[in-house]
Amino acid sequence: MSVHIEVNSIESINAKRGKIELAMVKALNKTALWLKAQAAKEISEEKKIKLSLIRKRLRIFKAKTSRLEVLIRANLYDIRASTIGKIQKTRRGSKVGKHEFIGGFAAVMPKGNSGIFKREGRTALPIQEVKLPLEPEGSRIIKDLVNYESEREFEKYFKHELNYILKV
Repeated sequence: MSVHIEVNSIESINAKRGKIELAMVKALNKTALWLKAQAAKEISEEKKIKLSLIRKRLRIFKAKTSRLEVLIRANLYDIRASTIGKIQKTRRGSKVGKHEFIGGFAAVMPKGNSGIFKREGRTALPIQEVKLPLEPEGSRIIKDLVNYESEREFEKYFKHELNYILKV
């Protein structure tokens, strides 16, 4: 019994494997970009915050042929109310964008940072800066996108990239 394997067939298999890995990397990166865009859009709609502020808080670490995984880091810590938009004084407090803070007031601190603050009690000084939480809704939205929709998007992008790479 003799086993005869042609070197050309092994090289062609390795070449196709490389092309498949390249298609997988491109599909993973496109899926990550789609996921970032969708997550930013849904979080900004739910929280009524500018899309650009949410987009800045989502970061992608792209896949490579040596590392076939994508990491999306989301900074979902509380966002300062003063960064959302222009502060407007109202009868009951302050308003920024579509958010109204009853009892809040705009102030400039001695170090120069301005924002919306609220008093902790009836006395003048213990004040806290007003912040909007992103955490429970933001993580839920991202989790839903990853669990239910990202696989379908990856399959779509992978088929597209594989067809393109194998035709060329």
